[in-house]
Amino acid sequence: MALRPLLTRAGTLRNGVIPVALLAICVQVIPSGAVAQGMASAVPGLSGVWDRRGIVGETRPMQLTARAIGFGQAFDEVLSPRYDCSPAAAPFIIRDPYNFSVEQLEDRVLLRYEKDDVLRTVWLRGFEHPEPGPYDFTIQGHSVGWYEGDRLIVETTKFVFDPIGLANTGNVPSSTLKKVTERYWRDGNSLMAEVTTEDPLILSEPYAFRFRWELTEVGLESYDCDPELARFPARFQPSNYRDPDWVRLPSQPPTVNP
Repeated sequence: MALRPLLTRAGTLRNGVIPVALLAICVQVIPSGAVAQGMASAVPGLSGVWDRRGIVGETRPMQLTARAIGFGQAFDEVLSPRYDCSPAAAPFIIRDPYNFSVEQLEDRVLLRYEKDDVLRTVWLRGFEHPEPGPYDFTIQGHSVGWYEGDRLIVETTKFVFDPIGLANTGNVPSSTLKKVTERYWRDGNSLMAEVTTEDPLILSEPYAFRFRWELTEVGLESYDCDPELARFPARFQPSNYRDPDWVRLPSQPPTVNP
């Protein structure tokens, strides 16, 4: 819709000022992509390689449900996916002692981690991006982001069940209901993040922490996980179970031919 005919039909301008009602109409006819491009100058500069510095302030321990506690007690360490090069996911990977980088593009933000060579894609609102279907659960989930003032907000859902999805110490799992919200902002040469995780099946209340990184000129190193070497430490992990006589398995129902 052309602006000049619209102004002609709406009436004359007073002192060169567009009436509020007319301004609202003009905003509605501007494509979302054009708005995003117009705001490009206001996007905070978060790109760079960031060196891990650690937790900021006090962090309250995770408040686990009885289901999560029971899982941790029953889980056998040798079943941990980390012994088979399965990559870590948020929020656990954010606190891992490895550097990561931020690359801001027009329609997305790329988060690369030294740990497990993980690449997370954050699809920015206002642009076309793939929408996950009902079965599209993945280890890293589906991330959507947007800018609010000087902050980048990232919301991630659609995670698969992960036996160490919240912590590998104590084997705290995460379910397909996990939702991770990350807020990033720049403080001089520091990158700050506030991370909140919700998972009603595992956490009785949201778990939150703040983290800090420092800008560095050192590039990311490749993790190059070797499956054979990764599995090696599992040989020395004691098992909670002894087969086959320690636990009597339930009898199976008889097979019925159709």
